[in-house]
Amino acid sequence: MAKKPVTKNNQIKKDQKETKATPPKVTTVKPTTQKPIPKKPAPQKPKVKVLDNLSILKSSPYIKQKNDSKTTQKHLSLKELFEKSLLSQKEDKLEIVLTGQYEQALDLMFEADASNLYPILVGPPGIGKTTLCRYYAQSRAEITGNDSFEWITFDESTKPAHLIGSFNPATTIQKGFSFEAFNPGPLIKAMLNGGLFLANEVNRATEYTQNSLLEPLEEKTLSVPHIGRVKASSGFFFIGAMNPSELVGTHRLGEALKDRFNVWIELDYPDKKTEMKIIEHNNPYYKVEESILEKIYLIINRTRTHHQIQTPASLRSGIALARLTGVAQKRNKAEEPNKILRNLASNVLFGAIQTKPGVKSKDVISNIISQVLGSA
Repeated sequence: MAKKPVTKNNQIKKDQKETKATPPKVTTVKPTTQKPIPKKPAPQKPKVKVLDNLSILKSSPYIKQKNDSKTTQKHLSLKELFEKSLLSQKEDKLEIVLTGQYEQALDLMFEADASNLYPILVGPPGIGKTTLCRYYAQSRAEITGNDSFEWITFDESTKPAHLIGSFNPATTIQKGFSFEAFNPGPLIKAMLNGGLFLANEVNRATEYTQNSLLEPLEEKTLSVPHIGRVKASSGFFFIGAMNPSELVGTHRLGEALKDRFNVWIELDYPDKKTEMKIIEHNNPYYKVEESILEKIYLIINRTRTHHQIQTPASLRSGIALARLTGVAQKRNKAEEPNKILRNLASNVLFGAIQTKPGVKSKDVISNIISQVLGSA
């Protein structure tokens, strides 16, 4: 058979048949479902550890902890403890904030001592009169080499015998009124040693006791009953300190005694900068920020200008509030400082101030706190 010639039309028909026979592959694409990206949880604030009372007390630098690694030491007797305390007191060096009025007062005390004149410090309670006198005694001892320092705080029950001394009844029966039976008082000790004597709060003593100071201040002698009159050694120095006469519990300083004090040093509440330094200096372990320290000062200072307060808060109140605030912040670091001050200020001021008659202390304290810290 003769083959059919391949024409163009035949080839097209052939290609069309082949195309119908093998249908093209259809690839179906499945829709992809994307999983939602999980959101990261917000970072949680670390929990602030609140210390309990036992932890606070154990970490207090004012309490010495026992060292477990050491063997248990024997209990010291009262005599050993007494001697140990005397030694530590002698070695303890006093450091104070010596600026402003305190520096001027110290200079006057040195000048009075060099002139053989007796000074007296006058100022409200808690401004550091006694501390300044102790610091002067320490400074004087470094210069003169004589560390004899005696002092007594007067009140209505103070008698001349507390200054001069007394006889031991049992020894007096055996040996009579002799020096062996005599227990010398602080004034006699200072006079015989040529040391320094501080008559603290001298205007709280009765006129009878005040008169016992006239002889040693004028003649530098003092009569001891049954023994005789003793004369002060070279270097004897007398300092008086007193509160303002308008304070409760004070007596009028007798004119005769008043005339024997030759240098009068008036002290008042220190300025803001000095007082904040003193508060900070006396709070070495529980530091607080300067902004908190300033608020503490403002609270204490408001008690001195408030028209309903008769006796304001002293420096001691500022120191107490700073220490308590530092401990409270250490206990719970997340607590607001203003909230801490608000809670503690009332506890410190309640017994530190004295309001005028008919005025409640709580109302005045709340008013002062609101003025400084704002309303709760």
